[in-house]
Parts: sequence; structure tokens; C-alpha cells
Amino acid sequence: MLKTLLKGLLARLLAYSILALGFWFLYQGFLRPNIPLGILGGGMVLAGMYLMAILRRMAPSSPVAYSTKDKEDNPGDTFSDTFNGGHQSDKLSP
Repeated sequence: MLKTLLKGLLARLLAYSILALGFWFLYQGFLRPNIPLGILGGGMVLAGMYLMAILRRMAPSSPVAYSTKDKEDNPGDTFSDTFNGGHQSDKLSP
């Protein structure tokens, strides 16, 4: 468990550092008119966001976060019930 935690933490830190370095390169590209540095920074920002999304998707799910007792038995009105005739109170009786 500790190995998985450290692996995930290091991967996220790497993704955040790539994102931060990309923003810094992008800033430097605008500060000094340097087109290749700005393009590198923009690419690193995109790569950092992509890595964060991939790591979030691959993260192991916690059993506490998805426990069944937290779910509601009767969720009540849903958005689709509103348009599928779920509310009958607006209809007149014959």
C-alpha cells in the first residue's frame, strides 16, 4: 500500500512540475519575444494537464468513497422524470 501511495504521489508531483515549468516557459516566451520557448511552454502545459488527467483516471478507487450505505435508496425526482411525465400534479383530473 505504501509503495502504491508513493508511486502515485511521485507521479502527480511530476505532472504538477511539468505543468508549472510549462507555464514558466510560456511566461518567458511572452516576456522575451522568443517563439520556440513559448511553443515549448504551451506544449508542456498541455502535456502536464494530460498527465494529470491520465493519473486521475488510473488512480485506485478507495472503497470508502464508493460505499453502498451512502447511496440514497430513493433518489427522488431526476431531471429525466421532469420531461418524461414524472410530475403528474400539473395535469387536470377528468
